[in-house]
Amino acid sequence: MKFAMAKVKGSPVYRLKIVPHRPLRSALIALLLFALVVGAVVTSYHYAGYKTSAERLSPEEGKELRAKLEALSTETAELHRELATYQLSAEVDRKAGEELRKRVMELREEKAALQRDIDVYRIMTSKKNSNPKGISFGVFSVTPIAEGKHLFKLVIQKLAEGDDDFVGDLSATVIGQQDGKEVRFSLRELAVNKAEPMAATIPLNFKFFQNVDTEILIPEGFIPDRLELAVKSNARRNPITVEAQLEWPEHK
Repeated sequence: MKFAMAKVKGSPVYRLKIVPHRPLRSALIALLLFALVVGAVVTSYHYAGYKTSAERLSPEEGKELRAKLEALSTETAELHRELATYQLSAEVDRKAGEELRKRVMELREEKAALQRDIDVYRIMTSKKNSNPKGISFGVFSVTPIAEGKHLFKLVIQKLAEGDDDFVGDLSATVIGQQDGKEVRFSLRELAVNKAEPMAATIPLNFKFFQNVDTEILIPEGFIPDRLELAVKSNARRNPITVEAQLEWPEHK
């Protein structure tokens, strides 16, 4: 009986190379690389300095630029002064315009009051005198004083001669538009209560005239159109009632 011989593979053989250990050479190479890097940095620095020096302005060019800078600074200062002058002039014009507009509104109110007085005198001189005391509504103004708030002023006067006092009551209703509908507010509802609430009707007691001054608050979305007034005397004999509707004044 024959047995086959098994082939045995041997371990691979590596070729070895002996490299001598030279620490001095490695240090020299590292030092050389470091020197190259430092040299590159120094060269770049000197090159940048050279470029900067080459691009510097000459004394003549620097003097010319300084002169231009001074001229521009002077021109800028002059423009600032002119702008301040224009702004001041515009502010003066604006204030003058406001004063003129305010005066025009006052004249309109005075004219309307005079026209009402003329109408009352005509009634007093007519055969059927329904207003023997000559009760008239004088100057009526509404001036904005804060957001939504206004100063309401109305003069009630007696045009008839005589020293007797007029005693009665005044009711006032502001009529206007809100959400496309006509809305009515009594003066009492609009009045801003400070010390004490306003009465439903304002008591009147005067010899020549009486002022009605109060702060009112216009509801948001409400646009006043006119003021409805009614004065009733407290006389026992022949009491009178004077009614009128005044156009709501424009804001000043």
